[in-house]
Amino acid sequence: MEGMKDTPGLILATEDEESDRLIMELVYERTGLPNRLVILSDGQEAVNYLQGNGIYHDRTLHPLPALLLLDLKMPRMNGFDVLAWLATQPQFKDLPTVMFSASAYDQDIRKARELGARDYFVKPLEIQQFVQILCDLHARWLAGGAA
Repeated sequence: MEGMKDTPGLILATEDEESDRLIMELVYERTGLPNRLVILSDGQEAVNYLQGNGIYHDRTLHPLPALLLLDLKMPRMNGFDVLAWLATQPQFKDLPTVMFSASAYDQDIRKARELGARDYFVKPLEIQQFVQILCDLHARWLAGGAA
């Protein structure tokens, strides 16, 4: 992966609500970040993507992500389910995974961290706060200084 430093890593996100997907796309455009953002509709689709199953088999079209943003409450597989699955996949042990949810419950935050989430953000109501979170995530996980 040494030669891939010039290519910005893909950000893979999950979001089942259409309106939240549109907001995320709009906010991401405002960040001006160079990374490609792919938003999938649920956790099962994210697992399919990561495994390269079905329509995601071509890694030139669907490269592995450099950052995974998970919604918590989704159909089929929720964010906790995806975190539990990731914990059984050694090839993804270094994939920074961040929970991005409307839930501010301490037990959800604690469980996400116990299952391996590197961070947890409650979805902000203000567009500028959302832009700042995405920029901060980029700086922390994608701009060369992964912590």
